[in-house]
Amino acid sequence: MGTEPVFKSDSRTIERIPISRAIPGMELAKDVYSRNDQMILGRGSILDAQKISKIMFYSVDTVTVYKMEVETEKTLTEQLKASVEFREFSQKYDKTVSVFKNSINKVISENREIDGEELMGEIETIIEQTGNNARIFNMLHCIRDYDEMTYVHSVNVSLICNCFAKWLEMSEDEKRIITLGGLLHDVGKIDIPREILLKPDALTRDEYEVVKTHALKGYAILKDKRIDDRIKMIALQHHERADRTGYPYGKSGDEIEPFAMIVAIADVYDAMTSDRVYRPKLCPFDVVQTLEDGNMKYNAAYLVPLLEQITEVYINHTVRLNNDSVGKIVMINRGELSKPVIQVSNEFLDLTKLRKLKIEEVL
Repeated sequence: MGTEPVFKSDSRTIERIPISRAIPGMELAKDVYSRNDQMILGRGSILDAQKISKIMFYSVDTVTVYKMEVETEKTLTEQLKASVEFREFSQKYDKTVSVFKNSINKVISENREIDGEELMGEIETIIEQTGNNARIFNMLHCIRDYDEMTYVHSVNVSLICNCFAKWLEMSEDEKRIITLGGLLHDVGKIDIPREILLKPDALTRDEYEVVKTHALKGYAILKDKRIDDRIKMIALQHHERADRTGYPYGKSGDEIEPFAMIVAIADVYDAMTSDRVYRPKLCPFDVVQTLEDGNMKYNAAYLVPLLEQITEVYINHTVRLNNDSVGKIVMINRGELSKPVIQVSNEFLDLTKLRKLKIEEVL
């Protein structure tokens, strides 16, 4: 016998179901009578194995119960967004963006020195409060709803660079330099007209040429400041590519400051996984695939280990595939990082073998 249509009684939903579908914990919404009108169990009784057996003994085919509300398991992202930890992270993040914006505006308008101690103090407080690298990436994944601005992007890249430095086992001094370099890499964009940076449509060739000048502008702002020369080269070279397709000078791999190449990877990852006025954010695994496909543009000694670590961060995250099925990442495929193994119910899907399937969204 099939399930009858669900109907309402008072404020709770009730349904008539075959006794074969009854499970312990269900509550009866109506009295249960035998075929000769003898009451077996009263309304409000909570079913257990013994009560279900009793009903079946009297050959009762169906019972009317209150529909059990099945609580949907929250994704890791949903759990994190609802946590006190995330609220504290968001508050500190907002303060850091504000401090960075004010500091850079003073550098440009009043020709002040870069206060590296103040800026690093803000970034380090976020890092200390948040904990390990995976937690920082998860926090940034949750915070992608923020309006995209140069300052927000710079804070993100700085935090990602700090994670990269730890993964690459850099010294404390190197870690500090690349973290500050990530924060200052786009300082030249402050001098690019906002109507171009925030244009919702595709840029014209002339407008794109204007945007490209931010690397030279950034270097001009930093070149006479009392900061490490590698930070200045990060601002100048973070759009250079190992295959000479970058700008402003089209340099090759050996000619590019290594720290600038590392910041370039962080810059691309954050930019592509963030909402922009001209396009929505991309799935992190689409970005990983883009970076894998364009591996000749980057130094493989940095790119490969960094992408491995980034994808490891998303193990146990819930994802939606392009066939609308929802599952959990359970294993990363080292040979093809953008195509992990996904558990959907009791089935394990290896995306390296199921080529038509891909991760559409990290939930």
